[in-house]
Amino acid sequence: AMSIDAQGVKRRRVETTPLPVLSREEYVSKLRQVVEPMVKIGAMYSSLVGGVVKDPELMTVPIHDHAIVRGHAVFDTCLVAAGRLYRVDAHLERHVTSAERARIPLPFGTTAAECKVKMREIIAQTVVASGLRDAGVRFYTSAGPGNFGVTPAGCTSAFYVVVMSRAASIISETEMKGVREYTVNVPLKPQLLATTKTNNYLLNALTSMASKDRGGGLGILVDGDGCIAESCVLNCAFVTKDRRLITPVFDHILAGTTVRKVMELAQALVTEGVLSAVSQEKIPLARARECVEMFLAGGDNHIVPVTMWDDMPLGTGEVGEVTGRIVQLLNHEILHGVGDHYELAYE
Repeated sequence: AMSIDAQGVKRRRVETTPLPVLSREEYVSKLRQVVEPMVKIGAMYSSLVGGVVKDPELMTVPIHDHAIVRGHAVFDTCLVAAGRLYRVDAHLERHVTSAERARIPLPFGTTAAECKVKMREIIAQTVVASGLRDAGVRFYTSAGPGNFGVTPAGCTSAFYVVVMSRAASIISETEMKGVREYTVNVPLKPQLLATTKTNNYLLNALTSMASKDRGGGLGILVDGDGCIAESCVLNCAFVTKDRRLITPVFDHILAGTTVRKVMELAQALVTEGVLSAVSQEKIPLARARECVEMFLAGGDNHIVPVTMWDDMPLGTGEVGEVTGRIVQLLNHEILHGVGDHYELAYE
């Protein structure tokens, strides 16, 4: 609409129905309705309040947290299997390193070691509060809330933990039985962002979306040298014709905890003669296409066999022997291993 002021100047005016200004009770009630059909979270810890909540509508982050304002935050994950934390130390090691690279002050203790111990305690207690014995955990260290500045000056680092059921996993059981994937033309992250697990996952999301547009789901990225990089949130691994298990070096991609465990477990297959070697190396796209098996690894327990790649079958077009054995070894390690586990004290 237009109006004319006292000097005869035309001015534009916004005319609309006023938005409701909600009371605290009205806001919480409406928010409860909004989040009810969404992913179920068993519990959330926030260092801002120093405790755990289980009501979904209370699982919030301040709008001026720099995780939102500037994406200035890092995160990581771990698994809860049969009431035990799995590989939390490996994830915390990467998480604290990511925070230091992102110049986020560690939220606990005076050293990285002290911070990791405190974070592990908080993660364990949040899992116990959720009551879930098989779950996924995500934890975030943010530059903190306080303002909308470019830098977090004046903010205090924040630590958040969420515990969710396995049903909330980004990888379905169907996908773990074999998928169709596509090479996508999405830019790679610069090295700092690629090797640091930050909240900036825009390119990761676009990678998955580009594959989904063609009938895939996760996407395969190739670097500027024509070598395999990674998938959207998983590492790539291949079995060559001469039975070598190979995966790309971590120079310009995230050092995945799952693929590192896979390489460790796969040594047993070398001993058995199922594999001839396990190696990290540059993998040209043409060599990768000649491989007889391919799988994606992430999330501690996600091994996703790729049976069709760019509309061409990998090997026989079925889940291969090595991939199947890796799945068995990894599942056994998760459920029955001891070196990477912590027992949880449920009441």
